Amino acid sequence: MEKEHLVHNQLWNGSDIHSFYDRLPARAENVVRKEVWNLSRNAAGLKLVFQTNADEIIVRYTTKSKNSYAMPHFPSTGVSGVDMFAENVDGSWAWANGRYDFKDTVTYTFSKLDLDEKNYKNGRTFHLYLPLYNSIKWLEIGVKEGKSFRFIPVSAEKPIIVYGTSIAQGGCASRVGMAWTNILDRDLHTPVVNLGFSGNGRLEEELIDLIAEKDACVFILDCLPNLGSQVDEVHDKIQYAVNKIRSIHADTPIILVDHSSYIENYMSTSRSVTVRKLNEVSFRTYEELQAKGVKKLFYLKNGDISLDMNDSVDGLHPTDMGMMKYAKAYEKILKSLLK
Repeated sequence: MEKEHLVHNQLWNGSDIHSFYDRLPARAENVVRKEVWNLSRNAAGLKLVFQTNADEIIVRYTTKSKNSYAMPHFPSTGVSGVDMFAENVDGSWAWANGRYDFKDTVTYTFSKLDLDEKNYKNGRTFHLYLPLYNSIKWLEIGVKEGKSFRFIPVSAEKPIIVYGTSIAQGGCASRVGMAWTNILDRDLHTPVVNLGFSGNGRLEEELIDLIAEKDACVFILDCLPNLGSQVDEVHDKIQYAVNKIRSIHADTPIILVDHSSYIENYMSTSRSVTVRKLNEVSFRTYEELQAKGVKKLFYLKNGDISLDMNDSVDGLHPTDMGMMKYAKAYEKILKSLLK
Protein backbone atom coordinates (compact mmCIF):
# COMPACT_ATOMS: atom_id res chain seq x y z
CA MET A 1 0.00 0.00 0.00
CA GLU A 2 1.40 3.39 -1.02
CA LYS A 3 2.31 5.64 1.88
CA GLU A 4 0.28 8.86 2.16
CA HIS A 5 2.13 12.08 1.38
CA LEU A 6 1.72 14.75 4.03
CA VAL A 7 3.77 17.69 2.74
CA HIS A 8 1.57 19.75 0.43
CA ASN A 9 2.83 21.72 -2.60
CA GLN A 10 5.80 19.37 -2.96
CA LEU A 11 6.47 17.85 -6.40
CA TRP A 12 8.78 15.07 -5.24
CA ASN A 13 8.46 13.11 -2.01
CA GLY A 14 9.12 9.80 -0.30
CA SER A 15 12.15 7.93 -1.60
CA ASP A 16 12.68 10.57 -4.31
CA ILE A 17 13.91 13.21 -1.85
CA HIS A 18 16.92 13.48 0.42
CA SER A 19 15.15 15.27 3.30
CA PHE A 20 11.47 15.42 4.23
CA TYR A 21 11.04 19.12 3.32
CA ASP A 22 13.14 19.32 0.13
CA ARG A 23 11.74 20.89 -3.03
CA LEU A 24 13.84 19.01 -5.61
CA PRO A 25 14.53 15.27 -5.92
CA ALA A 26 17.75 13.87 -4.48
CA ARG A 27 19.07 13.09 -7.96
CA ALA A 28 19.00 16.81 -8.77
CA GLU A 29 22.01 17.41 -6.51
CA ASN A 30 24.27 16.16 -9.30
CA VAL A 31 22.32 17.90 -12.05
CA VAL A 32 21.64 21.51 -10.99
CA ARG A 33 24.15 24.14 -9.84
CA LYS A 34 25.20 24.01 -6.19
CA GLU A 35 23.46 27.31 -5.46
CA VAL A 36 20.16 26.01 -6.81
CA TRP A 37 20.48 22.76 -4.89
CA ASN A 38 21.15 24.55 -1.60
CA LEU A 39 18.16 26.84 -2.11
CA SER A 40 15.96 23.86 -2.96
CA ARG A 41 16.41 22.69 0.64
CA ASN A 42 14.47 25.78 1.80
CA ALA A 43 10.82 24.99 2.53
CA ALA A 44 9.29 27.83 0.50
CA GLY A 45 5.67 27.17 -0.43
CA LEU A 46 5.42 23.89 1.46
CA LYS A 47 2.66 23.41 4.01
CA LEU A 48 1.17 20.87 6.40
CA VAL A 49 -2.61 20.51 6.62
CA PHE A 50 -4.32 19.00 9.65
CA GLN A 51 -7.62 18.81 11.49
CA THR A 52 -7.93 19.21 15.26
CA ASN A 53 -10.43 20.18 17.93
CA ALA A 54 -7.67 21.69 20.08
CA ASP A 55 -7.94 25.38 21.00
CA GLU A 56 -4.17 25.57 21.51
CA ILE A 57 -1.56 24.36 19.04
CA ILE A 58 2.19 24.47 19.62
CA VAL A 59 4.63 24.15 16.73
CA ARG A 60 8.30 23.50 17.46
CA TYR A 61 11.12 23.05 14.94
CA THR A 62 14.79 23.63 14.25
CA THR A 63 16.32 25.02 11.10
CA LYS A 64 19.64 24.40 9.39
CA SER A 65 20.61 28.10 9.54
CA LYS A 66 20.21 29.10 13.18
CA ASN A 67 22.47 32.12 12.88
CA SER A 68 20.44 33.73 10.10
CA TYR A 69 16.78 33.64 11.10
CA ALA A 70 16.37 37.08 9.49
CA MET A 71 17.97 39.42 6.95
CA PRO A 72 18.44 43.21 7.26
CA HIS A 73 15.45 43.81 4.96
CA PHE A 74 13.52 40.58 5.58
CA PRO A 75 12.14 39.68 9.06
CA SER A 76 12.54 36.34 10.81
CA THR A 77 8.78 35.75 10.56
CA GLY A 78 9.18 35.60 6.77
CA VAL A 79 12.64 34.06 6.43
CA SER A 80 12.35 31.37 9.10
CA GLY A 81 8.83 31.50 10.56
CA VAL A 82 5.65 29.56 10.01
CA ASP A 83 2.19 30.95 9.33
CA MET A 84 -1.15 29.25 10.11
CA PHE A 85 -4.60 29.74 8.60
CA ALA A 86 -7.93 28.01 9.19
CA GLU A 87 -10.52 27.29 6.53
CA ASN A 88 -13.94 28.91 7.01
CA VAL A 89 -17.17 27.26 5.85
CA ASP A 90 -17.74 29.94 3.21
CA GLY A 91 -14.35 29.36 1.57
CA SER A 92 -12.65 32.35 3.21
CA TRP A 93 -9.77 32.12 5.66
CA ALA A 94 -9.05 32.99 9.28
CA TRP A 95 -5.48 33.83 10.29
CA ALA A 96 -4.14 32.37 13.54
CA ASN A 97 -1.94 34.85 15.40
CA GLY A 98 0.84 32.86 17.06
CA ARG A 99 3.32 33.94 19.73
CA TYR A 100 6.79 33.13 18.43
CA ASP A 101 10.19 32.62 19.99
CA PHE A 102 13.29 32.30 17.80
CA LYS A 103 15.83 30.46 19.93
CA ASP A 104 17.81 27.29 19.14
CA THR A 105 14.40 25.69 18.78
CA VAL A 106 11.79 27.92 17.14
CA THR A 107 8.43 27.83 18.91
CA TYR A 108 5.05 29.14 17.76
CA THR A 109 2.16 28.99 20.24
CA PHE A 110 -1.35 29.46 18.89
CA SER A 111 -3.73 29.93 21.84
CA LYS A 112 -7.44 30.61 22.41
CA LEU A 113 -8.38 29.42 18.95
CA ASP A 114 -12.06 29.84 18.10
CA LEU A 115 -13.18 26.37 17.06
CA ASP A 116 -16.76 27.44 16.24
CA GLU A 117 -18.13 24.03 17.24
CA LYS A 118 -21.50 24.77 15.62
CA ASN A 119 -19.94 24.74 12.14
CA TYR A 120 -16.95 22.49 12.84
CA LYS A 121 -18.14 19.54 14.93
CA ASN A 122 -15.02 17.49 14.20
CA GLY A 123 -12.58 20.37 14.66
CA ARG A 124 -11.15 22.90 12.26
CA THR A 125 -8.80 22.38 9.34
CA PHE A 126 -5.54 24.32 9.55
CA HIS A 127 -2.90 25.06 6.91
CA LEU A 128 0.59 25.59 8.30
CA TYR A 129 2.94 27.28 5.80
CA LEU A 130 6.65 26.59 6.32
CA PRO A 131 9.73 28.91 6.22
CA LEU A 132 10.44 30.72 2.96
CA TYR A 133 14.22 31.06 3.20
CA ASN A 134 15.30 28.42 5.71
CA SER A 135 15.48 24.63 5.81
CA ILE A 136 13.74 22.55 8.46
CA LYS A 137 15.68 19.81 10.27
CA TRP A 138 12.74 18.54 12.32
CA LEU A 139 9.26 19.80 13.21
CA GLU A 140 6.61 18.73 15.68
CA ILE A 141 3.03 19.88 16.31
CA GLY A 142 1.54 19.45 19.78
CA VAL A 143 -1.99 19.65 21.21
CA LYS A 144 -3.31 18.98 24.71
CA GLU A 145 -3.94 15.43 25.81
CA GLY A 146 -7.41 14.20 24.88
CA LYS A 147 -7.74 16.46 21.83
CA SER A 148 -8.09 14.96 18.36
CA PHE A 149 -5.47 15.53 15.67
CA ARG A 150 -4.97 14.11 12.19
CA PHE A 151 -2.89 15.14 9.20
CA ILE A 152 -4.72 15.56 5.91
CA PRO A 153 -2.75 13.94 3.07
CA VAL A 154 -2.01 15.49 -0.28
CA SER A 155 -4.76 15.08 -2.89
CA ALA A 156 -4.26 14.05 -6.51
CA GLU A 157 -5.19 17.54 -7.74
CA LYS A 158 -2.78 18.95 -10.32
CA PRO A 159 -0.89 22.01 -8.98
CA ILE A 160 0.13 25.33 -10.42
CA ILE A 161 3.92 25.04 -10.84
CA VAL A 162 5.87 28.28 -10.43
CA TYR A 163 9.53 28.52 -11.50
CA GLY A 164 11.04 31.84 -10.54
CA THR A 165 13.42 34.03 -8.57
CA SER A 166 13.74 35.39 -5.03
CA ILE A 167 10.43 37.17 -5.51
CA ALA A 168 8.67 33.87 -6.20
CA GLN A 169 10.52 32.24 -3.31
CA GLY A 170 8.93 34.86 -1.05
CA GLY A 171 11.36 37.74 -0.57
CA CYS A 172 10.55 39.94 1.22
CA ALA A 173 7.17 39.07 2.78
CA SER A 174 6.70 40.05 6.43
CA ARG A 175 5.10 36.67 7.13
CA VAL A 176 5.34 33.34 5.35
CA GLY A 177 1.69 33.40 4.33
CA MET A 178 2.16 36.71 2.51
CA ALA A 179 4.41 35.27 -0.22
CA TRP A 180 2.40 35.65 -3.43
CA THR A 181 2.45 31.90 -4.17
CA ASN A 182 0.95 31.23 -0.74
CA ILE A 183 -1.68 33.94 -1.23
CA LEU A 184 -2.65 32.25 -4.52
CA ASP A 185 -2.73 28.86 -2.82
CA ARG A 186 -5.40 30.16 -0.43
CA ASP A 187 -7.36 32.43 -2.73
CA LEU A 188 -7.69 29.86 -5.52
CA HIS A 189 -7.97 26.82 -3.22
CA THR A 190 -5.50 25.20 -5.61
CA PRO A 191 -2.08 23.77 -4.74
CA VAL A 192 0.78 26.05 -5.79
CA VAL A 193 4.29 24.60 -6.05
CA ASN A 194 7.00 27.16 -5.27
CA LEU A 195 10.20 26.59 -7.25
CA GLY A 196 11.63 30.05 -6.61
CA PHE A 197 15.42 30.16 -6.19
CA SER A 198 16.81 33.42 -4.83
CA GLY A 199 19.19 34.94 -7.38
CA ASN A 200 19.20 31.67 -9.28
CA GLY A 201 15.90 31.39 -11.14
CA ARG A 202 17.56 31.55 -14.55
CA LEU A 203 15.37 29.43 -16.85
CA GLU A 204 18.05 26.75 -16.86
CA GLU A 205 17.51 23.63 -18.95
CA GLU A 206 18.21 21.35 -16.00
CA LEU A 207 15.31 22.86 -14.03
CA ILE A 208 12.98 22.96 -17.02
CA ASP A 209 13.64 19.27 -17.69
CA LEU A 210 12.80 18.41 -14.07
CA ILE A 211 9.65 20.53 -14.05
CA ALA A 212 8.46 19.07 -17.34
CA GLU A 213 8.42 15.61 -15.75
CA LYS A 214 5.45 16.64 -13.63
CA ASP A 215 1.79 17.23 -14.42
CA ALA A 216 0.40 20.68 -13.67
CA CYS A 217 -2.80 22.58 -14.27
CA VAL A 218 -0.67 25.64 -15.19
CA PHE A 219 3.06 26.29 -15.59
CA ILE A 220 4.33 29.76 -14.65
CA LEU A 221 7.80 30.91 -15.78
CA ASP A 222 8.76 34.09 -13.90
CA CYS A 223 12.56 34.26 -14.18
CA LEU A 224 13.40 37.58 -15.88
CA PRO A 225 14.60 39.39 -12.70
CA ASN A 226 17.55 36.95 -12.55
CA LEU A 227 18.47 37.28 -16.24
CA GLY A 228 19.67 40.89 -16.37
CA SER A 229 23.21 39.81 -17.26
CA GLN A 230 21.95 37.31 -19.85
CA VAL A 231 19.71 39.45 -22.06
CA ASP A 232 21.20 37.91 -25.20
CA GLU A 233 20.25 34.42 -23.97
CA VAL A 234 16.66 35.16 -22.96
CA HIS A 235 15.17 34.38 -26.37
CA ASP A 236 16.73 30.90 -26.54
CA LYS A 237 15.99 30.15 -22.88
CA ILE A 238 12.29 30.92 -23.30
CA GLN A 239 12.14 28.97 -26.56
CA TYR A 240 13.66 25.90 -24.92
CA ALA A 241 11.45 26.13 -21.83
CA VAL A 242 8.18 26.47 -23.71
CA ASN A 243 9.02 23.86 -26.33
CA LYS A 244 10.21 21.36 -23.73
CA ILE A 245 7.08 21.69 -21.61
CA ARG A 246 4.82 21.67 -24.65
CA SER A 247 6.49 18.52 -26.04
CA ILE A 248 5.29 16.63 -22.95
CA HIS A 249 2.18 18.59 -21.94
CA ALA A 250 0.30 19.44 -25.12
CA ASP A 251 -2.64 21.28 -23.54
CA THR A 252 -1.38 22.66 -20.22
CA PRO A 253 -1.39 26.48 -20.11
CA ILE A 254 2.01 28.20 -19.82
CA ILE A 255 2.30 31.76 -18.51
CA LEU A 256 5.36 33.89 -19.29
CA VAL A 257 5.91 36.95 -17.11
CA ASP A 258 7.52 40.39 -17.53
CA HIS A 259 10.18 41.69 -15.18
CA SER A 260 8.04 43.74 -12.77
CA SER A 261 10.67 46.11 -11.39
CA TYR A 262 10.15 49.61 -12.71
CA ILE A 263 10.14 50.86 -9.12
CA GLU A 264 13.33 52.92 -9.58
CA ASN A 265 12.45 54.04 -13.08
CA TYR A 266 13.10 57.73 -12.48
CA MET A 267 16.12 57.34 -10.18
CA SER A 268 18.07 54.45 -11.74
CA THR A 269 18.03 54.80 -15.51
CA SER A 270 20.51 51.97 -16.13
CA ARG A 271 18.31 49.45 -14.31
CA SER A 272 15.17 50.54 -16.14
CA VAL A 273 16.97 50.17 -19.48
CA THR A 274 17.96 46.58 -18.63
CA VAL A 275 14.44 45.75 -17.49
CA ARG A 276 12.97 47.21 -20.66
CA LYS A 277 15.33 45.16 -22.84
CA LEU A 278 14.49 41.96 -20.96
CA ASN A 279 10.78 42.54 -21.34
CA GLU A 280 11.07 43.42 -25.03
CA VAL A 281 12.99 40.22 -25.81
CA SER A 282 10.63 38.15 -23.70
CA PHE A 283 7.45 39.48 -25.27
CA ARG A 284 8.90 39.22 -28.79
CA THR A 285 9.75 35.56 -28.12
CA TYR A 286 6.21 35.00 -26.86
CA GLU A 287 4.82 36.45 -30.11
CA GLU A 288 7.18 34.27 -32.18
CA LEU A 289 6.06 31.15 -30.36
CA GLN A 290 2.42 32.04 -30.89
CA ALA A 291 3.08 32.66 -34.57
CA LYS A 292 4.63 29.18 -34.80
CA GLY A 293 1.39 27.71 -33.51
CA VAL A 294 2.15 27.16 -29.82
CA LYS A 295 -1.27 27.03 -28.15
CA LYS A 296 -2.35 28.00 -24.64
CA LEU A 297 0.61 30.32 -24.15
CA PHE A 298 -0.17 33.42 -22.10
CA TYR A 299 1.69 36.53 -20.98
CA LEU A 300 1.53 38.63 -17.81
CA LYS A 301 2.84 42.14 -18.45
CA ASN A 302 4.55 44.53 -16.10
CA GLY A 303 1.58 46.86 -16.22
CA ASP A 304 -0.73 44.08 -15.06
CA ILE A 305 1.30 43.73 -11.85
CA SER A 306 1.73 47.51 -11.59
CA LEU A 307 4.20 47.85 -8.72
CA ASP A 308 5.02 51.39 -7.61
CA MET A 309 7.54 52.96 -5.22
CA ASN A 310 5.48 51.93 -2.17
CA ASP A 311 5.53 48.24 -3.04
CA SER A 312 9.18 47.30 -2.45
CA VAL A 313 11.64 47.12 0.42
CA ASP A 314 14.75 47.62 -1.75
CA GLY A 315 13.62 48.59 -5.26
CA LEU A 316 13.14 44.98 -6.30
CA HIS A 317 11.69 42.70 -3.61
CA PRO A 318 8.03 43.31 -2.79
CA THR A 319 6.60 44.28 0.55
CA ASP A 320 3.31 42.67 1.54
CA MET A 321 1.56 45.31 -0.59
CA GLY A 322 3.68 44.30 -3.57
CA MET A 323 3.07 40.61 -2.91
CA MET A 324 -0.67 41.23 -2.91
CA LYS A 325 -0.41 43.02 -6.26
CA TYR A 326 1.49 40.06 -7.69
CA ALA A 327 -1.12 37.63 -6.40
CA LYS A 328 -4.08 39.64 -7.70
CA ALA A 329 -2.49 40.02 -11.16
CA TYR A 330 -1.93 36.28 -11.35
CA GLU A 331 -5.42 35.56 -10.02
CA LYS A 332 -7.01 37.52 -12.82
CA ILE A 333 -5.41 35.39 -15.51
CA LEU A 334 -5.52 32.11 -13.58
CA LYS A 335 -9.21 32.23 -12.76
CA SER A 336 -10.04 32.21 -16.47
CA LEU A 337 -7.67 29.29 -17.07
CA LEU A 338 -8.86 27.18 -14.14
CA LYS A 339 -12.58 27.31 -14.88
